[in-house]
Amino acid sequence: MEILNNSKWNRPTIFVKLMLTFIAVLAPLYLLTLVINNRGSQSIRKEISQSIASRNDFYLTMLEMEIERVVHILPEYVADNDLMALSTTGNSMSDYEKIDNIRAIQRRINLIKYNSIYIKEVRAYIPLLQRTILSSKFETDINKDEFEALQLKNNILESPLIYWEGRLFVSMQYPAIVNRRALFVVGVEISVEKLMNTLSEVISIPQGNAAILNLTQNWTISSEKNGSIIPALRSHLAAKMKQGLHAGYDTLDFDNVPYLVSYTYSKQLESYLVSYVPESHVTGPISKYQYWILGVSVLSVFIILFFSMSIFRMIHRPLKVLIGAFKRMRTGDIMPIAHAQQRHDEFGYLYKAYNDTAIHLKTLIQENYERKIHSQRSELKRLQSQINPHFLYNCFFVLCRLIKSEDLELAYRFCQYVGDYFQFITRDDSDQVSLETEIKHARTYVDIQKVCYGGRIQVEFDTLDSAIEKFRVPRLIFQPIVENIYKHAVVKMVNGGKIWIHMEQNREDLTVYMEDSGNSLTAMDLELLNHRLSMSAHHIEDTTGIINVHRRIQIMYGPDYGLTMSRSKLGGLRVEIRLSLMEGEE
Repeated sequence: MEILNNSKWNRPTIFVKLMLTFIAVLAPLYLLTLVINNRGSQSIRKEISQSIASRNDFYLTMLEMEIERVVHILPEYVADNDLMALSTTGNSMSDYEKIDNIRAIQRRINLIKYNSIYIKEVRAYIPLLQRTILSSKFETDINKDEFEALQLKNNILESPLIYWEGRLFVSMQYPAIVNRRALFVVGVEISVEKLMNTLSEVISIPQGNAAILNLTQNWTISSEKNGSIIPALRSHLAAKMKQGLHAGYDTLDFDNVPYLVSYTYSKQLESYLVSYVPESHVTGPISKYQYWILGVSVLSVFIILFFSMSIFRMIHRPLKVLIGAFKRMRTGDIMPIAHAQQRHDEFGYLYKAYNDTAIHLKTLIQENYERKIHSQRSELKRLQSQINPHFLYNCFFVLCRLIKSEDLELAYRFCQYVGDYFQFITRDDSDQVSLETEIKHARTYVDIQKVCYGGRIQVEFDTLDSAIEKFRVPRLIFQPIVENIYKHAVVKMVNGGKIWIHMEQNREDLTVYMEDSGNSLTAMDLELLNHRLSMSAHHIEDTTGIINVHRRIQIMYGPDYGLTMSRSKLGGLRVEIRLSLMEGEE
């Protein structure tokens, strides 16, 4: 009897037999499909690679012609008697003669500027007059670093393009002798933005991009958002240059993603034009073999139906009920399986075990949810109560000063501002307010500070879109940031400062930017701020204004939202506040 039982359990089950039969029938068909797909992918890859290479050649030829034309017309249009006279005898000229010469030079500079779509500006640097002449104006001084960078003595490689401080130039010096002092230099600034725009049109495949890389001067022009791929491309092209390869296409693996890379070298520009695109976007759809794949798929469907009908009554129907219950559980609908008591087979045992698990899990989730809501509510209240109230003292001092100066109208408005401010602070009716109300509170704080500091500090608010002004956001998330800007940035500036508050909506998210023109922020300070933000969840005792706001936003929206710090174009700090519009929709 024991031997019979062992023999029974050693035999393959019906499930194994069915799977082996299924694999034996369908394996040749799928192998055929893979062969067809592979051949189609190779064919499409080759055709697209040739197309990208042709577009690269065309774009590079057009760019070379534009740069060559600029180089050739510089001496013809600019290096004339007017510029010679200003650069040698300009100090002895009368004002009328200077103005007349400058206007003549500007007319010729304009001809150059509008001669090519890639020219951003043309400048003539005249050291004798310490003047820079532009197409429509002339500056009162010379940017010495820029002037030095455009001279022949600093262009050791004698490249036609000079890359300096993120800008691209074609320059002409007179006299064109390396060791001679320059009487004047004409610099044509090539529009990097225009190059980026045209580069984005070189390759039309989704996720594809193009870049111009100069290996000798170590500069790159690209609109690529993922800048980490550029060093990989640079290393790849440096290897190709050592091999003497100036054009071609091959595969580059970056972050475990294969890229199709097509490159062309320009001797005139001493740069590579490289186009790259993930291979998955090149060989994805294979329309050429769709009918073959469709035929194999239809045949597979008939085979699957044949086997499905055989096992439907025995396995599929009860298994489908169980899988459906698990799918509902995954979406949050945790309900027991109905009529589970009516089954007395193996699936009946599974149904009963599932129902017991579902009831127990639902109870645990409900208890955990209630604890979490209570904890988040307590945290919001605790953090909101930590907003610094000492601002009231300063308001009293300012009000006393206004009353003494008998400026009653301003004192009256100041009292209104302070009243509105503290009415919002002390009101405890809700943890959330509309976006319009929160912006209004920040404006009220700015109005108070304008009374304190006069017009020394300029504050600019972008217009709030009426479509999102009713969305709910956490209270007191904008004013503490503005207060921090006043306290640590613009108030310390002798000549005053600027604050710019603007917004950007991206699908279901809203990003509010607060930027200032402060000059005391160092790179170390910025790194320290971002570190404190990233560690805010682990240091509850840190209750500073920025950390306070960041933590409350994350409690409401989750870890993907909150504050991010970076350097502003105005020179100071840029605070990026990311909020979810879906969570705050009324």
